[in-house]
Amino acid sequence: MRHRSNLVVGGIIGVIALLCIAVVAQASVKNSIQPGKLVFGQVVSGQHPNRIVTLTNHTGAAHRIGTIAIAGAGGYVFTSPANTPLLQASPYPRCTVGLRLAAGARCVLDIRVHAVRVGWFRSVLRVVYRNGWTNSGQLEAHVGAAS
Repeated sequence: MRHRSNLVVGGIIGVIALLCIAVVAQASVKNSIQPGKLVFGQVVSGQHPNRIVTLTNHTGAAHRIGTIAIAGAGGYVFTSPANTPLLQASPYPRCTVGLRLAAGARCVLDIRVHAVRVGWFRSVLRVVYRNGWTNSGQLEAHVGAAS
């Protein structure tokens, strides 16, 4: 009886390990969103600062962007505007759904904080290629009261 129990436990551990490998395979360490943690720091309520993040494709093959999303408890505070002076000043194209990012190429996103109430806000920026590879970065802002 004990031998069968060990086989069941071993089988369950094996299945969990395979699931973990499948999840890790979806994220490529050769891709990156930089900075990986975008901290806006202290923002005064009513201000809407912007920062640029860069996605780089180091996989050696071209990939098409399938999804760009901002999610989390503070997801509604962060947006990605389509046309800003920061994007226009960048030497790289704007990351958009459907963009084919060549091997070694970069694209940028402008992330804006819509600071309308006081508090700490955290979200995750995710860019997913159509083949399922995922890139993500953390977004943080601390919004303080206007003086």
